[in-house]
Amino acid sequence: MARFGQKKRLTEYLYSKPAIAVLIILAGFLSVAVYQRFSVEREMAARREAVEQERGDLLERKEELEERVEYLSGDRGIEEEIRKHFDVAKEGEKVIIIVDKEENEPKTNLPQAPEPKPWYQFW
Repeated sequence: MARFGQKKRLTEYLYSKPAIAVLIILAGFLSVAVYQRFSVEREMAARREAVEQERGDLLERKEELEERVEYLSGDRGIEEEIRKHFDVAKEGEKVIIIVDKEENEPKTNLPQAPEPKPWYQFW
């Protein structure tokens, strides 16, 4: 019978208001710690996704640059770059240079508006 009485005393202690208050406080601390870990995990996941995206972009850029280097290593690529940056032609070719009219020339065929008078000369 003594055992039965001890169980009852133990349950009375566990279900007492101070014991429940301590358990609620511990649960609160635990939930705060879990929330902090969760927010850190979400932030790290977002950073990882951004870094993976940047890595993919850099790999694409690397492939483009390798293709460009390969193209410029050939005779056709070298010739294209020389023609793009300098006014040159192969032997036997003719070059035509088109020069635009300068924009600084005033257009004489348009009528010009009269100059406004100062405010004090309205009489």
